[in-house]
Amino acid sequence: MGKQLIFKDKYVQKLKNDLDSGSTLEFYKGNEFVYDKKQVLMLPNIEVTPDLVSQLDVNDDFKTAISIYQALKKLEPIQASDRRLWVYLAHADLYPYMVKRWADVYEGKSSNPKKYIADHWFLDSSAQSSLLRHALAGLWWSVYLSVDDCKEDEYELTRILFRQLDFPTRTLGTYKLGRHKEAVLGILEFIQENEDLFKSKFEAKTRFVTKHLNVIGGVKPISYYDRYFFKSELEKVSNSISSI
Repeated sequence: MGKQLIFKDKYVQKLKNDLDSGSTLEFYKGNEFVYDKKQVLMLPNIEVTPDLVSQLDVNDDFKTAISIYQALKKLEPIQASDRRLWVYLAHADLYPYMVKRWADVYEGKSSNPKKYIADHWFLDSSAQSSLLRHALAGLWWSVYLSVDDCKEDEYELTRILFRQLDFPTRTLGTYKLGRHKEAVLGILEFIQENEDLFKSKFEAKTRFVTKHLNVIGGVKPISYYDRYFFKSELEKVSNSISSI
């Protein structure tokens, strides 16, 4: 079993420049992306999972996220914040999944193919908002932030997070709150314990929840608090959530 590869930083930038110029647009319409195999580095502590791409389901983001997380479970957060890894996976190992899951350019349906590719295949930065919105990094980070080894089913809170696609990407990903695992666990456990409260208007209510906690985070060092702090803060505004 080999080690996981990543692109060299300068090559990532070259790929983005080539996309901006339009010289590689046709590459994203094929079954394989042609890249320079000399422009890679190795992650010494991460083993490649054979045929990972065959385990990914274009119709089930939750299942795909679990598969990617389990395959790359040994990643340190700093490694999982590295755009070189995710851009490599999107263009190389997991490219067949990418062109089926995000198929607008592949199928000739995109009105702005350069932007579409940039939004899904590339990362603007290592900021948590960018990571959570990336087509692959966002799946790994969503599981990392919600997995709970203390539960019999360690992914039961992850299922809640994937109840709606915008929850991890647009809702949590919009706020700094989304980088704090205990905050995410607190939010998800609150939802789990108050299912009736979230039966309707799930998106609007989760946006209210994250915005409310983000305001609290502006005056308190939220990185020092555990999930029970965030749950208790949400209990205080449960009537406000109910009225949405």
